[in-house]
Amino acid sequence: MPGAFEDLVRDYRGYDRRVDIISAFEFFFARVPEMAATVRHFERFPRYEAADGREVAPDFTVLFVDDTMLVGELSSLARSDESLRDLTSQIGRYDALEYGPSASRAGGGHDLAKVEDIDVLLVMPSHVSNYACDRIAAAAADPADPYMPRRPPSILSWNLDPDDAYTFKYGNPRPRGHGRSPSLEEWLLKSADTLRGHARHFLTIKQARRFMNDRPVAAYTATILWLEALPQLAGGPPPIDIDTTPSDVTAWLRENLGAGDVNMVRSAFEFLQRAGLARPVAEGWRIGWRVVAASHHDLARELVRRHLSRPTGPPTLRDREQAEAERARGVEAEAASDQPELAFGTEP
Repeated sequence: MPGAFEDLVRDYRGYDRRVDIISAFEFFFARVPEMAATVRHFERFPRYEAADGREVAPDFTVLFVDDTMLVGELSSLARSDESLRDLTSQIGRYDALEYGPSASRAGGGHDLAKVEDIDVLLVMPSHVSNYACDRIAAAAADPADPYMPRRPPSILSWNLDPDDAYTFKYGNPRPRGHGRSPSLEEWLLKSADTLRGHARHFLTIKQARRFMNDRPVAAYTATILWLEALPQLAGGPPPIDIDTTPSDVTAWLRENLGAGDVNMVRSAFEFLQRAGLARPVAEGWRIGWRVVAASHHDLARELVRRHLSRPTGPPTLRDREQAEAERARGVEAEAASDQPELAFGTEP
């Protein structure tokens, strides 16, 4: 169990950090006034059909006022050749894009506009960025390799510092600024090829957009539901039972956090069921919502612990009340059966 616990917590933390990183870039491009003036649209959930008829879903895109586009992808390149082929195939398609997200649509999705030029930005953990630069460059230089980008991707390494700040360092080459000022290229040149984004700077962005394009792990979704969606759906303070459906919760997530789908919500409910906090009912799901922990990270750890321990007690308030009532009836019946019998007869 200790190994499984750490694995699930690590998966939760990994997704949470990727959401942080995308929030940091949204802050850089959409909230810093000077930079925001050069941006036509920042898209956090890009997903659309490319010219080859297949879907593309990078982690974020930035369409600038000069109609050039930056395509961002978070990656942790493994050492296998297959991992390299998968990554170069993916970013090779980004390099060939002709259109990009240009405006958000009411109800979800985005419009598309033709772009004049593309820059691909890879954001990688610091411990893999150096050899990633070398391997991607070698693939692009190999005439036998199908990866033939018009321009090599820019690579930024990231690291989370003890003060909850993310440090991004330039790899090679710098993302082009296309003559704009300011630009990411200009920022890097003026700051020793280093950018820092403290968590407090993009906190409001993350609070409004808890997800990214990649499907979240169940522990992450369950944590967000427990602390953010369920309090709004409860109709009262905890402890309280909440009867709901994956469709209703998905609608709430899309309206309030910008993303969500039925399958990820159902997976979170199943995670909570194994944690002894929910169960399916005829009309959907019943959640035994109660105070478990106050912070997202503490709650995630507690949900994982419960999930692995698989408690067998009644999961909801009504289940507990019913179990207590049945237990009380059993005690009464047992007490009645223990009463001495009175014998009646006739005198001789």
